[in-house]
Amino acid sequence: MKLLLTCCVFLFLQGCETLNTQTKYNAPSVIPNAWFAKGRASILANDSHQSISFDIKFIDEEFEMVLVGALGLGEVNLGSTVKGLLVDHVQTPLKLQQWMEQELGWYFPLNTLPSIIFEHRSDINDEWQVEINKFMLYEGASVAKMIILQHQYKPIKIKLLLQEVNQLK
Repeated sequence: MKLLLTCCVFLFLQGCETLNTQTKYNAPSVIPNAWFAKGRASILANDSHQSISFDIKFIDEEFEMVLVGALGLGEVNLGSTVKGLLVDHVQTPLKLQQWMEQELGWYFPLNTLPSIIFEHRSDINDEWQVEINKFMLYEGASVAKMIILQHQYKPIKIKLLLQEVNQLK
């Protein structure tokens, strides 16, 4: 009886070993014109650490983004329009990168986010190294779920964890 039980356990474990539990999906065929994402970000810049949550909407080339500090402390609304950057619904003469560096002490290339998320691109520009560690299902394809951005020349490392990505209707 012991031998039979041992053989059954051995066969079960052997079957589990050959199971492929990783499902691979292809990237979506096109980046949607209107989409949104929610998630969290962990930023290590200039020897300081920040954690934020974010909601972002992209409609064509324009975006609306809400950044909320750790524990819900501090919120800022950013938006791009034809006229430029809006910060808390007020027009500012700064570009997004300038504002982020001035107010947050770090930045990342927001305009490349759609290519990273939907096309799994890691070659966005020469300044940033991009690593995609996890993917999630999106309309029968996959999108990036965990993204690590490391600046090549500045001490900036950003880890994005996307909780939701959906097309706006």
